[in-house]
Amino acid sequence: MSESGAEGGTGAEQESRVLIWDLPLRLFHWALAIAVSVCLYTGLTGGFEAMDWHQRSGFVALGLVLFRVAWGFAGTRHARFASFLRGPAPVLAWARAALRGNPPDEAGHNALAGWTIVALLLAVAVQATTGLFASDDLFVEGPLVHLVEDETVSFATTVHAWGPWTVGGLVGLHLAALLVHRLWFGERIVLPMVTGRRRDVPPEAGVDGQRLLAGLILGAVSAGIVWWVVTRL
Repeated sequence: MSESGAEGGTGAEQESRVLIWDLPLRLFHWALAIAVSVCLYTGLTGGFEAMDWHQRSGFVALGLVLFRVAWGFAGTRHARFASFLRGPAPVLAWARAALRGNPPDEAGHNALAGWTIVALLLAVAVQATTGLFASDDLFVEGPLVHLVEDETVSFATTVHAWGPWTVGGLVGLHLAALLVHRLWFGERIVLPMVTGRRRDVPPEAGVDGQRLLAGLILGAVSAGIVWWVVTRL
């Protein structure tokens, strides 16, 4: 749920597009979309092999959330939490303007989208974490079940069972927002999350680089933490 401009354009228009979303953020976005989709599908369909993939995709989702939290402080300007997490007044002001069909144009995430992103990250984090301690008492259990009491396992399992509806609802809200931006506001906001660029913002709104090395390091650290948790604890 981010602001962006229209697609299209060639030649000079393509060259004038401004870099808004860095590559590590874009890779995170699409990787999380895939991981969450696999989690939801396998969790709802079940089956031995499906649940193996359910756990694997859950581990990936947890690592991605860890990365995104770190990138919210170390990433480029529009990826940082400080750039899009605002108080109630800016959120309400944006919502009122959006209802009038004229939301403020912002290079990065808008005020309402910022908190939606946090809600989705929190929901995925809760779902992935409770999965580490959940058990169906038959065939599948999380890798950390042995560390806690039965009551904790039962609680984690109950919370985890609600996850598909919580996460799925937030994903549905995100997809609905894409349609609203496209059909109501006339904005196409998917392509910039692929290319990273917009052509309808001033050059000073752009970012000055991709920070690929920082993204690679934080990605490796996040993956390493999850690997250590699920294999060594």
